[in-house]
Amino acid sequence: MTQIKHPAFTQAQVEQRTGLSRELLRKWELRYNFPQPSRGARGQRHYSGAEMQKLALISRLLPCGLRASALVAMPLAALQARLDHHAVQAAQSISPHTLTQATQALLASLQPGQNLDAPRLLLQAQLDSHGLNTFVADLMPTFNAAVGQAWQAQRLSIAAEHHYTATLRALVQRALPLPDLHPRPPKVLLTTPPGELHSLGLLALQAQLALQGAPCINLDSQLPAPEVLRMVREAGVGVVAISASVCMPVAQLTSYVAELVQGLPASCALWLGGQGCAALPLPRAANVTLFQDTTGAVSHWLSLAQTL
Repeated sequence: MTQIKHPAFTQAQVEQRTGLSRELLRKWELRYNFPQPSRGARGQRHYSGAEMQKLALISRLLPCGLRASALVAMPLAALQARLDHHAVQAAQSISPHTLTQATQALLASLQPGQNLDAPRLLLQAQLDSHGLNTFVADLMPTFNAAVGQAWQAQRLSIAAEHHYTATLRALVQRALPLPDLHPRPPKVLLTTPPGELHSLGLLALQAQLALQGAPCINLDSQLPAPEVLRMVREAGVGVVAISASVCMPVAQLTSYVAELVQGLPASCALWLGGQGCAALPLPRAANVTLFQDTTGAVSHWLSLAQTL
């Protein structure tokens, strides 16, 4: 057993500086042969400066959707180059002016007298220009809110709102990547409570998860709690993602969530999203998480995937 002769980082220091748990580091030791810490006189792990530097870079790249198996094999220079590339992409996010222009053009395309194919062409152009991840994470929420507000203010007809929803759903579903032949757990089930018809937020989450290789079961809207619990058992689901809008009665939504909390196994997480869920008093359960946006949920899934 190698003895420590020079100062090195302890396991606690690595965990504190990188956010990578000691359980995950030990798993990587066995699975990827990295890191390879030295051992102290009592068997405690000590990590070199180079290992600390590499682990710090890896911890910053994991939320970008890159897999640990690929990252641990890269040299420091390649990891830094990847991180720089993602930083540039983040800096090139959609400007408020561009987003406003796109939203105004979409609303205009849904007005009476416009070509029925105009919304599809506009949405497709935005999807092609920005890519699926940016489209569903940044554009879709703004588009959905603008169309909903225009409909409530009677500036759009019910038919126009339905046309937008159907067109958007078809475009995103066609753009979804093919399922991974070797998907990483946990598997995610997506649905809404009975009475909740709005499910575009779940579609956006499915798209972002699918881009990271997550196995998803999107059962669309209005799945009763007993059926959710049955699917969890039969399909080996590790995460149940529920979305609800402000249209959902609070008492009905509270009862639905409580039934899921009571019936889900401890190993299955419950994710809540949407403005309806944001207004709920969260149940005191360790496996229940409220997300304000889909990006936060995807980051959480990546963290879970690294520990399984």
